[in-house]
Amino acid sequence: MTHQRIVSPKFFTDQINSMVSRGYGMDNFTVQATNSGNNFVGIKSGGGVVQELFDMNPQKRVTFDTSASSTTKEDHVLINLDFGTAIPLSYVAILNHNMKTADAQFFVCANTSAIVLDNSGAITASSEVINADESSNVFTPDNDGDSIITFDSNLNFQHFGIQIEGVSGDFSSTDLKIGQIMIGMAHGIGAPDLQVNKTIEYGNDIMETPSGKRFSSARFLEGFTSSDTTAGQPFRSKGTNTSLRFGGRTSYNISYSFMSDTALTSSDISTNNHASFDFYNAVWNKTNGSHIPFIFTPDSSSTTVGDYLYARFGQNELQLTQVASRVFNTSLSIVEEF
Repeated sequence: MTHQRIVSPKFFTDQINSMVSRGYGMDNFTVQATNSGNNFVGIKSGGGVVQELFDMNPQKRVTFDTSASSTTKEDHVLINLDFGTAIPLSYVAILNHNMKTADAQFFVCANTSAIVLDNSGAITASSEVINADESSNVFTPDNDGDSIITFDSNLNFQHFGIQIEGVSGDFSSTDLKIGQIMIGMAHGIGAPDLQVNKTIEYGNDIMETPSGKRFSSARFLEGFTSSDTTAGQPFRSKGTNTSLRFGGRTSYNISYSFMSDTALTSSDISTNNHASFDFYNAVWNKTNGSHIPFIFTPDSSSTTVGDYLYARFGQNELQLTQVASRVFNTSLSIVEEF
């Protein structure tokens, strides 16, 4: 689907930040250090730290030392994710990357033990959502920017790994850069009420002089000819002199009527059940309301990059209004991060 048509919204929440916000150690998510003898290439000196891959700030990228020598060009990046216990997950997103320029491809593994290099027996059967051409469960982005894949079935494992390597065995002469790694559950909530409000705001501050002359300062703009996407919001490609990058902060206000209580909330909230796929548990509780950003699309089946938003909830409360026995109305505000 195109034109950001509102069909059946889907939320891609981040399991890593959900757990870290509740006290789980960030040190359980690691990047293998450079060790050419073992075919690993890690983060470049001065290129950032591993935590910045998961800090929900995709504009700030981590640089890997993939172009340092002919040897490192042949090596592999391995990102290991240890969730402490088996957790059902369904997607991986890599945001603000330069994988096309770096001649990079990637695949995802899941296992009961820590992922090792070329852990071929644990490669997940996965499919492209956006910007990730698939061949035998290995994905090659067509463009620098953002890529999302989904697993062909929900995977329930403790250990996940993302291996990145050169497309033809070698990375290019440009270092690999990544702004954000996200992994979690993708949750569809179904078609909303027909009355949906969509707004695009430029955040203009209008100032007026005593003589009546007015000046404006716009907050939600991005440079359109930047050589990379570090200054741009996810899912909005850099532009050229003749094709401007879209600006403006997009938001949606959507309502749902006559939803069953089983679709909205868990049967027992005394304990967190990762396998309960109601909205409260799979989305609102994962983001801690408006605390943690997520990926949103108004059309769960869309393969159009521009139909996706890096966003957070624009509301602090989830209100459920009972209108009949076991039936509720609710509304959601989704606001793009910039």
